[in-house]
Amino acid sequence: MATQAGSAFHQGGTVLVEGVAEVNRKLRAAGSDLSEMSELMHRLGTIVITNARPPRNSGELAGTLRAGKGKTKAVVRAGYRSRGAHAGVVHYGDPHRGNRAQPFLTDALKRSQGRVVAELASGIDLILRNNGLT
Repeated sequence: MATQAGSAFHQGGTVLVEGVAEVNRKLRAAGSDLSEMSELMHRLGTIVITNARPPRNSGELAGTLRAGKGKTKAVVRAGYRSRGAHAGVVHYGDPHRGNRAQPFLTDALKRSQGRVVAELASGIDLILRNNGLT
């Protein structure tokens, strides 16, 4: 069901689930508006955020963590243009300026991967049952 994908930097920090597009097609065909899938993906992102341990120099970065609401993927974001814009530099590092990578989001996914996969499986099962697709 789940396969690892991504660069060596994120090894173990990306989960690829095959069949989500097929589930969405079946839900659309059954007349569902896919809002349940968006909520499920948001819950998955929230699980990762609760396990994130961003550097706490000022606490600004921790206040910018948020989960997106995609229909086909769970997305976790850190930083805004006006606040926490340095999130990418903190996470990925900047070797030209001597900043070490602190991959707090990737580490959070690794810590919560079992819970995320379990929630995904039970969430999709519930959505399929609610829409009469099992």
